[in-house]
Order: sequence, then C-alpha cells, then structure tokens
Amino acid sequence: MVRVVAFVAAGVAALSAPAFARAYGWPIKPFHRQHAIRGAFDDPRQGGTFHFGVDISASFGTPVYAVASGTVFRYSDAVAVRQSDGREFSYWHVRATVKEHSYVTKGRQIGVVRFGFGHVHFAEFNGRTYVNPLRPGALTPFADHTVPVVGPIDVVDSDGIVKATVEAYDPPPMLPPGLWNDAVWTPALVRWRIVEDGRPVVPWTVAESAATYHPRRDYAKVFAPGTHQNFPGIPGRYIFWLTSGTGLLDGHYVIEVRASDTRGNTGTASYPFDVLTDQSLNTMKFASR
Repeated sequence: MVRVVAFVAAGVAALSAPAFARAYGWPIKPFHRQHAIRGAFDDPRQGGTFHFGVDISASFGTPVYAVASGTVFRYSDAVAVRQSDGREFSYWHVRATVKEHSYVTKGRQIGVVRFGFGHVHFAEFNGRTYVNPLRPGALTPFADHTVPVVGPIDVVDSDGIVKATVEAYDPPPMLPPGLWNDAVWTPALVRWRIVEDGRPVVPWTVAESAATYHPRRDYAKVFAPGTHQNFPGIPGRYIFWLTSGTGLLDGHYVIEVRASDTRGNTGTASYPFDVLTDQSLNTMKFASR
C-alpha cells in the first residue's frame, strides 16, 4: 500500500517573480547613498499583519523627498505620490509640505519626519499590490552581503503527522541606530524540503516569499506561535511554519531549510528524524536523531 505524502505551506509567489523594476533613489538625502533600515518588507506586525514597506531610519524633522514624479495624496500620517498608471509611492509618519492633488517632480521635498517615529515607512504599490522596495532593480543603491541565520528547526509528531517550524532572520547590512541596533529582518525567501536517503520525498516548498505583500489571512499560515516583531532593544523573532501536516512512511528523514535575502545570500540548516511504527498499537511514532 502506498501512502500519499501531503504537505501544507504558504503558497506565495517566488522571489524571482517579475520585479516591475524601475530603479529609484532613496527618499532622504543623500539620495545616492544607502541608509539603515530597521524594518523589512513582510516583517510580522502586531495584530497579525505583514509589514507593507521598509522602515528607513531618520530622525525627527528629516526632509523627505519624492523618488518619482506624480500627483500628491495626503493622509493623516502619510503622503502618497501616484503616477498615471496606478503605481504609487507612499511615505508614512511624515508631515506633508505639499498641497493635496498637486503635481510634484522627482526629488521634490514632500514632507518631514514626524516627532517620535525615528523613521520613514517607505512603500511601493504597483497598481495591484505592495511590492518589496529592496528587490533588485528598485531602491538603489542597495547592497547586502549578510547571510540569513537559520535555526533552530523544531519537528514534532502528532499521531504520525509531522509538524515542523524553523526560526530564521536576516541581519541588516547596516545596523540601525539607537535602540533599534539589534533589529533583524524577515528573510526574503524561506524554503524547505524533506529527504530520505538523499531522495526528496517532499520537494522544495516555499514557506515565505517577500516578492509581494501577504493579506492578513496568510499570517497564521506563514508565522507560527512565538513570532514577534522588532521592538526597541528587542530583536524580532520570526518562526515560520514549514509543514503543519505531513504524513510519512517509516524511515530515516532529514528536513532541510534554506533562507535567502533579496541578493541571493542564503543560510541553511537541517534536522534529521525517524518515523517508526509501533506494531503493538498500530500507531506511528516519531523520534528526533
């Protein structure tokens, strides 16, 4: 009798999806120098949501500039600049210095950072969804040579069904200032597979991809309990579901995990485990190795 191996994972777009790439500079001066970022795209947020932009460290009163030309839309805590094709850049925690529905050109000052925030939340909307400003061909210059940290991996048995999680984070390439010095990012891509004697029995499966923005309903599919965002003086903890229900035959297995950033730097980890049948009880038993 052959048992069908099933798996559950967050079905999201691969990191290599079309980038809608039109490069642009930074929204604070100097425009052509990289700045520290203390919060990444798709980071978990309190209330079970995903971060829809990047948090660029900037002190109170820092001037904020349009990275592209367009029409101004003012909100209570943000300024947005929208182009005719629906593409929009939004700058949050900013007090506007331009008029509603005015037209601004690239490089025009549009506001200043509000008191108490210490950053500008910068987001890009492609006309359909938010996309990661740190993807190749977008916010530039941007270099990242840090390698994501992967592990520990936790594998448990639930009546013969394997459930697994992994902790992973990406160290930012530039340390944010002050109490945010320990902030870490969600990796741009987390993948996993299960192998037996070197042969994949569950193929590479995406657990998290920061190619596009996740709706709230995906939160519990991507992040496992214990996950929390960055706080002042407290680094974020990101625990990803790898599988929440995989049935396996008796055997010796290894679950492998890879976490990558937007520049392809990749950290890896693996965890060996056994699945054994208790013949007296006709039930599956699980043991780590």
